[in-house]
Amino acid sequence: MLRQIMKIVADIMFPKNCIGCGKEGKYVCENCRLFLSETPSIFHQGSLEEVIGCWEYEGLAKKIIFKIKYNGIFDAINELIEIAFEIREPYLPENTIITFVPMFKKKEKIRGFNQAELIARKLGKITGREVLPLLEKVKDTLSQTTLNKVERMVNVKDSFQGKGESGDCDSVLLVDDVWTSGATMKECAKVLKKSGVKRIFGFTLARTV
Repeated sequence: MLRQIMKIVADIMFPKNCIGCGKEGKYVCENCRLFLSETPSIFHQGSLEEVIGCWEYEGLAKKIIFKIKYNGIFDAINELIEIAFEIREPYLPENTIITFVPMFKKKEKIRGFNQAELIARKLGKITGREVLPLLEKVKDTLSQTTLNKVERMVNVKDSFQGKGESGDCDSVLLVDDVWTSGATMKECAKVLKKSGVKRIFGFTLARTV
């Protein structure tokens, strides 16, 4: 009850406006949902069996993710995932653990959150799966945004290591916000595979096509 009251108060004090058109009520209104372009899964990406990317990383989806990362509009994560699950709920084997691409601790402290973890927590809540931090980032890498595909692979090489009991997990869903070249998620999946995880799937809010 207290949580519901706090949510109502927050909605009154900080009303949600559609990031696409400005209409009050949601971050993605019913009309603007039409501008979110679905993207199909891709398969056999390094140690990842399947990568589920909800939306094409362009237009409205790109704008929303920017707002999440740099303006802290966390509720938009909930809306995007809920919309995605209305269209297609990803298949996950029984006893799948959800984990996420970690940030370098100093950078996460500066930002105040890891958007990949927030997405993973929402997925855990919807699916009833356990969310565990199975990875940690041990090397402070350059931003991937200005690098080409080869440079991205070199940049993230050996920058992650296993954390916790990942070897006890038969199946893991690895979560990040965006898939572009796939270098980061492939590197994380490689570490999970070496730790003993048998099957690894990927989930992102958006993917370049």
